[in-house]
Amino acid sequence: MDARPPLKSETRPAFRWIGPGLIMAVSGIGASDIISATVGGALYGTSLLWALVLGAFFKFVLTEGLARWQLATGTTLLQGWAQYLPRSVLAIFFIYLVLWAIAVSGALISACGLALENLSAGKISFTTASLGHAIGAFLFIALLQARRFGFVIKPLIAVMFLSVVICAALAFPNARDFMKGLVFPRIPAGGAGYVFSLIGGIGGSLTLLNYNYLLLEEGRVEARNLRAVRVDLAFAYLFTAIFGLAVMLIATRVFYIPGIPLTNDAAVSRMAGQLEGLMGPAGFYIYSLGFWAAVLASLLGVWQTVPHIFADCWSLLRARSDVYEKRRSYLTALAFMAVAAIPFAFLERPLFVVVAFTILGSLFIPFLAATLLYLNNKLPWPGTVRHNSTATNALLSMIVLLFLVIGGLEILSLLGLRSPAPP
Repeated sequence: MDARPPLKSETRPAFRWIGPGLIMAVSGIGASDIISATVGGALYGTSLLWALVLGAFFKFVLTEGLARWQLATGTTLLQGWAQYLPRSVLAIFFIYLVLWAIAVSGALISACGLALENLSAGKISFTTASLGHAIGAFLFIALLQARRFGFVIKPLIAVMFLSVVICAALAFPNARDFMKGLVFPRIPAGGAGYVFSLIGGIGGSLTLLNYNYLLLEEGRVEARNLRAVRVDLAFAYLFTAIFGLAVMLIATRVFYIPGIPLTNDAAVSRMAGQLEGLMGPAGFYIYSLGFWAAVLASLLGVWQTVPHIFADCWSLLRARSDVYEKRRSYLTALAFMAVAAIPFAFLERPLFVVVAFTILGSLFIPFLAATLLYLNNKLPWPGTVRHNSTATNALLSMIVLLFLVIGGLEILSLLGLRSPAPP
C-alpha cells in the first residue's frame, strides 16, 4: 500500500468514475495475450472469438468478487487471507509472488525490447531496447507521484486500443463471420489447448489483485461505491475483450484466410510484415506502434502496482503496518523487479519467457477463485454489501474446475504425456 493515507472517500456518478479498472486491465494485457490471440486467429480464424469474451467475463467475476470483499470489510484480499487462512498460505503466496515477479518482469522487458526492435526495423537491438525500457520504467515509477500515474498511462492505452482496432476494421470487414464466431461457441479439431489459453490469458492473473490497491489510491473503499466499481470493471473488461477480438480478427485476415502458416516465435514480426503488404507502410507502423504501446503500458502498470502487493504481504507476514516501512518495502520491491528483469535482456528467446510467465500466472487463478468462494460466503460481513449470489458461486466453481483442467493439461504436456496444441 502507498505511504500516504487513503484519500477521503467520496461518491461520484458511476459513469464519471472510470480509470482504476482500466489501469488494472491494461496491466494484465501483455505480449502473451497478443501472441495467443494472434496465433489462435491464424490457426482457427474467427471460430474462437467466443473464448476471448468468456475469458474477459470470468476475469470480471473474479475482480468484482475481490473488490466486493474490500468494500464490505475495508481490507485488501491479502489482509483477508492473513486473518482467516493459515499463516502458511500467505508465506507460500509470498514465495510464489517473488517467482512470478521475476517471470513477469523478464517477460515484459523482453516484450518491450521485441516491440521496439520491430518498430525500428532492427535499428535498435533487442538487448538495448530491453535495457532502456527497464531503466526508464524504474526511474519513471520511482520518481512519479502515484496519483498522477493514470494521467500518464492513459495516452498509451488510447494508442494501443485505437491502433489495433483501426487495423482490425481495415483488415477484416466481414461482419457475418465475426458474429458467427462470437455467438456460436465451437472448438475446432486441435483447438482445445488454445481455447484454454485464450480464456486463461486474457485480462491477466495475479495482476487482478492490483485493483484493491488502485481503489485505495482513489480513496474509494466504501460500500456505497459498489455500483461505481462494477461500472468501472465492466468498462475495463469490455475494453479487454474488444482489444483481444481485434487482434484475433487481424490474424484471421492476414494469416488464416490466405493460409499462411504462423508460429509463436514469428507472431509479432510476421503480423507487422503481413499488414504492411496488405495496407502499405501505414499498416506496419500502426500495428507495431500499438503493440509497443500495449506492452509498455503493461510494464508500467505492473511495476507501479505490484510492489504494493509485495509491501502489503511483507507487512502482514511481519505483523507490522508502519507506513514508512511499507514505503521502503514498495521501493525495494520495485528495485527488485527492475534488477531481476535485466538478465532477460540478454536472452535470445524472448517469447519463450513470455509463454513461461503465462503458465506461471495461470496457476494463481483457481486459488483466487477458491478463496473468494470461501471468504465471500462463510464469513459475516458488516454493512450492506451482499455475499456471493448462487450464480456467482456457480461461476467461481466453474473457474476453479476449468483452470484445474488447464493446469493438468499443461503438466501433462511438460511431462511429454500429452501432445501439445498445434504451433
